[in-house]
Amino acid sequence: MTDRRSVRKGVLGAGVLTALVAATGGVVVASTLEEGSLSSLWAADEPAVSEADEAADVRTSSLDIPLDNPALAEEDVVALSAASRSEARAALADGEGVALSVQVDGETHQVVTDAETLAAALEEAGIAVGWDDTVSHALDAAPEDGAEVTIGRASTEYVTEQVITEYDTEERETDDLLVGETRVVQKGFDGDARITSQVLTVDGKEVSRTQVMSAEATAAVTEIIEVGTREPAPVVASGSSSSSSSSSSGSSSSGSSGSSGSSASAPTSAQYTLSQFMSAGVINWGGYKFTYYSQQVLPGGGLDIPGRHVNAGGYVADGDGYIVLANGAPKGTIINTPFGYQGKVYDRGTYGNHYDVYIR
Repeated sequence: MTDRRSVRKGVLGAGVLTALVAATGGVVVASTLEEGSLSSLWAADEPAVSEADEAADVRTSSLDIPLDNPALAEEDVVALSAASRSEARAALADGEGVALSVQVDGETHQVVTDAETLAAALEEAGIAVGWDDTVSHALDAAPEDGAEVTIGRASTEYVTEQVITEYDTEERETDDLLVGETRVVQKGFDGDARITSQVLTVDGKEVSRTQVMSAEATAAVTEIIEVGTREPAPVVASGSSSSSSSSSSGSSSSGSSGSSGSSASAPTSAQYTLSQFMSAGVINWGGYKFTYYSQQVLPGGGLDIPGRHVNAGGYVADGDGYIVLANGAPKGTIINTPFGYQGKVYDRGTYGNHYDVYIR
C-alpha cells in the first residue's frame, strides 16, 4: 500500500496544483484516478483496486473548508493561501456590506454596498454624479461604514451684463471768460460695455464667477468745462452826478443819477452770479455794500415799479432793465452793480452806501 499511496499522492497533487494556477478564490479540485493510467505505474504483482478504493481516490479540497477525511494522511492535505481581499471587503463584518447615507437632490438615500470604491457604490445605487458635481468623499476610495456622503449638483451658465462707466470731467482755464464764469465746450457721455461671465452654481447657489469676454459698445466721453480767469474791467458809471462819495447825507456815489426818467439800463460786467451772491450774503464792491432780499418783502402799495419783472439773472427789474434797489438815496437814483445790471432805487430800507437788491 505504501507504493500505491505514493502514486495517489503524486497524481492528486498534480491535479490540485494545476487547478490552483487558474483560481483566485476558494477552489475545489477533484482528481479521479483511472485504472488505465495506474496500470503503467503500479507493479504487476500489486493487487487490483476495489471499487471502494477507487471511490476513495476522489480527492476534494477547498481553500475555505479544509479536508476532513480520515482516509487521508496529514501530508495528503495541501494548504492553500486565501485570495487577496480589498480594503473594502476586509471591512465587511457580516458579509452584507457597509452602510452609508448619501444626500443628493434634496433627498437622503441609505446605501448598503460591498463595492470596492465609492464611485461603484453610487453607480450600483443608481445615483449619477455629473462631471462638475461636488462630492464630500473621494470617489476612488473605499466606502466607509457609517459615512455621510453629500453630493452637490453643479451647473454652469454664461451671463452677459451691461456695465455703465460714468464719464470724467475736465476743467480748463480760459481768459475768454470772466472770473466765476464757466461754459461747457464738450458734453460728457457715459461709456457702455458688455461683460460675459461664466457662472458656476452648486445646488442653485453661485460659488464662482469668471469673466470670459468684454466688449465695449460705447466709449466714455470726457466732459470739458472752461473756467474763466479774466478780471473784469473797472466799472464806469453812466451819466453825471453832483453827489459826493460815501456821504452820510444819503446821496449816491460818483456816477449815480437822480433822474427816474433816464434811458434804458446799460449792462455792466457781471462779477458775481446770483448763486454766488446768495452764498456770500454780503458783497462789498466799488465802495458799496450789497445785501439781498426776496421780492416777497416788497410792499404791495405805494411802490410803483413800471414793467416790474424778474430778469434772466434772477433779479427783480423794471421795464428799462434796472434792477430794483432799496436805499436812503432819492428814488430813481441809478448806480452800477457787480451783478451785470445797473440798479435803480425804488424803495427805502438802508442808507449810505448800503444797498438792498431785490431778487426772485
